[in-house]
Order: sequence, then structure tokens, then C-alpha cells
Amino acid sequence: MNSRERVLTSFKFQEPDQVPLFEAWIEVEIAKEIAGGDPYKTREKLGLDCLPVAVGHPKSTNAWRTGTDEWGRVFKDGLYIDGKVKKMELLEEYTPDPDYADAWFKEEEIKVAKKKYGKSHALYYAFHDGCLGLSYMSMGLKDFFVAVHRDRELVDALMERSTEWTIAMIERSCDAGADFIMFGDDVAFVTGPMMNPNLFKELVIPKYKDIVKACKVPLIWHSDGDIRPLIPMILEAGFAGIHSFEPNAHIDLGEIKREYGKRLILAGNLDVSAILTQPDLELVRKDVERCINQGAPGGGYLFSSCNSLFKGMVIESILEAYKHAKEYSRKFYEQRTR
Repeated sequence: MNSRERVLTSFKFQEPDQVPLFEAWIEVEIAKEIAGGDPYKTREKLGLDCLPVAVGHPKSTNAWRTGTDEWGRVFKDGLYIDGKVKKMELLEEYTPDPDYADAWFKEEEIKVAKKKYGKSHALYYAFHDGCLGLSYMSMGLKDFFVAVHRDRELVDALMERSTEWTIAMIERSCDAGADFIMFGDDVAFVTGPMMNPNLFKELVIPKYKDIVKACKVPLIWHSDGDIRPLIPMILEAGFAGIHSFEPNAHIDLGEIKREYGKRLILAGNLDVSAILTQPDLELVRKDVERCINQGAPGGGYLFSSCNSLFKGMVIESILEAYKHAKEYSRKFYEQRTR
């Protein structure tokens, strides 16, 4: 199998020749150390089966840089600080036209990616501006959740604006030729969801259903934290899969696999905080094997970190994780076919 066949086979809940290797987001600092900053060569060196059809933010935005971005989110040196949309009068000022999504998809980059990797690899697009996260960051986390009870009109307007943006990004991703899409929408802490699941079902799930309906390819939802109470609703909304399964949130991938493994593509669970930030390669290999033993049976699993590859990780540990995942998962599936 080539990489694309491997991913598509796994998406059908069938066992490929090895577990597909995936990493949604790789920070520039990591890419520089692995392959001089080239996002495609970095993924090639890691042996990933999934490559982005487009990558990076346009120069026109301050998102995840320094300053206030188009949605009223305030950043400093790449870190989120607060949101400016505290009242309805500011909403229009911080509501970009959905056509602005075109700026995220560079035609030449897409053309090169499709020509070079379109037949050999699964092409994906990943972005981290889902309708809920984009809304609460625009207002500020605390102010948003207070407004849920005190100014629902503003919250609903924010959610509507952010849903339109998410759909615009998904439509561009599909048009660009992505085989699957992942969008991030952090809705939980390690202790559990940010909001009561009943409120989540009322406020967010109708928007998610609209987003899924607009997507022509498998759509994978990402959130850090303990999302377990929300998984049935994510399934109900129509998502093809879920990414993260953060070990720090006490999520057991094996339990998730047993309950949802025939209905949801599972991605992630490699520990980023305790494993990829330290140099003991034996610990890395053990966690890789744990992920594959729990996630791989029956297909439907993408091996990945539980978040992203970010500054501060040990490069040798990252390289060993993907090298070992490839070797170990091949043996894993070979033994199951004997």
C-alpha cells in the first residue's frame, strides 16, 4: 500500500499494512530542526502518510502572532491574551467576509501539493478556529461564559458568525482537494468539559451539524481535555472522527476504541507532555506501542501526538516515535493476519 491507500483503508475500518502516521500541526521551530523549516520535507522525514494541501496563515492576519486579529482576538508573541468583542456594537467590526478564507489557500501551493503528493499521500487540511473556540476567544473566555447567561443574543450572534467562517474554511478545503479535514475547537479542560453537556448540546451541536453537512469529505474534530461526556454528541453531529485523546485528561484509548472504534476514526493519544519532552527513547517506544495496541485493531486509527509538535520537545524523541510506530505497527498487523 502507498500512504494514501493506507489512510483510506483505515478510514473504512479495515486493517492496512501499517498504522497511518499523522500530525496535524507542527510548529515552525520543530520544522526548522527537522528539515530546515520546510513543512512538507519535515513530514516526509517523519514518514507521515498525511500531508497538508495548504499550510500556514496569510501575512494579512495577526492570528497567533502579535496584535488584534480580524475576529477581535488579541495575541502577543503568539500567545492568546483576550478578546475585544464585549458588546454587540463591536461585532460587525470584527466579522470578516467569509470570502477572506481564500487568503488561507494559496493556489500555487495547492497545485504543487496535489501534483507531488496527491496520488501517493492522503491530503488533509487542519485549522484551529472552530465555531465555539473562535467565539469565546473573540469575547474572552470568562466574558463569553458569563454572556451565555446574561447576553445570549450576543453569544448567538458570535456563534453564527464563527460557524459561517468555519464552513467557509471547510468549503475551501474541499475545493482544494483535501481527502479529509480536521478542525480544532477546544471545549474541555483536563477535568472535564468547559460547559454543562446539556448547554453544549443546545448551543454548539446545531452549529456542528451545519458544519458537518457542508463538508464533502471525512471531518475530524479536535479538542484537548476530557471530552468523554461529549463524544456521543460529536457522533450524533456526524463527525467522522476525533483527534486528541489527551492522556493527561485520564482518557484510556483502549476504552474509547471498544466503545466507539467501529463508528469513529480515532487519532492521537501519544503523550506530548511526559513522553516527547524527555530524551528516554525506551519510554517513547513504550508509549508508541501502547497507542498502537489500543488503537490499531480493526483499523480506524491514525497514529499521532495528542496535540501537536511544539517548541520544547526533544527532536530525537519525535523522530523515534514515528520510526517505531511504523516498524511496530507493521509487525502488529502481520501477526494478526497469520
